Amino acid sequence: MSTLDNLRKMIEDQNLIPPARLPPERVLAGQLGVSRTTLRRALTELESEGRIWRHVGRGTFVGPRPTLSVDSSPQITRMTNPAEVMEVRLIIEPRIAGMAALSATTTDIGQMERMVRKGRAAKSTDTFEYWDGALHQAMARAVRNNFLLAIFDTINSVRRDELWGRLKEATVNKERRAIYANQHETIVASIKDRDAAAAAGAMTAHLETVKGHLLDI
Repeated sequence: MSTLDNLRKMIEDQNLIPPARLPPERVLAGQLGVSRTTLRRALTELESEGRIWRHVGRGTFVGPRPTLSVDSSPQITRMTNPAEVMEVRLIIEPRIAGMAALSATTTDIGQMERMVRKGRAAKSTDTFEYWDGALHQAMARAVRNNFLLAIFDTINSVRRDELWGRLKEATVNKERRAIYANQHETIVASIKDRDAAAAAGAMTAHLETVKGHLLDI
C-alpha cells in the first residue's frame, strides 16, 4: 500500500473529524515508516484533493481549508448577476495568474498541470467544472496572500449559486470544454515559464471566452 493510501486509511480508521490535527511530520513519517520527503509528497496530494490543509507554524489539519470569506452572506448572490461577476473576475484573476507566475513553487505547478489533465479527461460538465474550479483556486493559493484568497473564494461562492449551475449546463459542451482545457494549458505553461505578462494575458483571453459563452444566452 502506498504512503498516500496509508494516510487515507489512517484518517478513516481513526475517524478524524475536521478540523482534527494530524501528528507533526516527524512523528507521522515515523509511524508510516517513510522519509519526510515521501510523506510531504503524499500530504501535497491529499491537500490537492481537499482532504487536508496545512498552516505553517500550526500544523496539518483534516478537511478542506477554511474559507476566509469577505462576506459569506447569501445577500451578495441576490445583489449581483453573472455579468458583474465576470467583470470582477476579469479584474482579479489575470492579476492572480501573473502573480502566481512569480510565486508558485514547482509543487504548485505540478498540481496545476495535474488539474489541467484531469479537466481535459473529464467526460461530463460536472467533472470538468470540479477540476476547473480546483485549478483556478490552486492559482490563487499559489500567490500566498490570504486576503486575496478570501476575495477569490467569495467570488467562487457566488459561482456555486443555482443560477450559475443552470448557465453552465446551458453553455458548456464537449467542444467548449476542449477550448477551456487548451486555454488552461496555456495559462499554466506561462506560469511554469515564469512569464507573468503572458500568464495574465492568457487568463484574460480565457475569461473573455467564458464570458462570451455565458452571456450569449
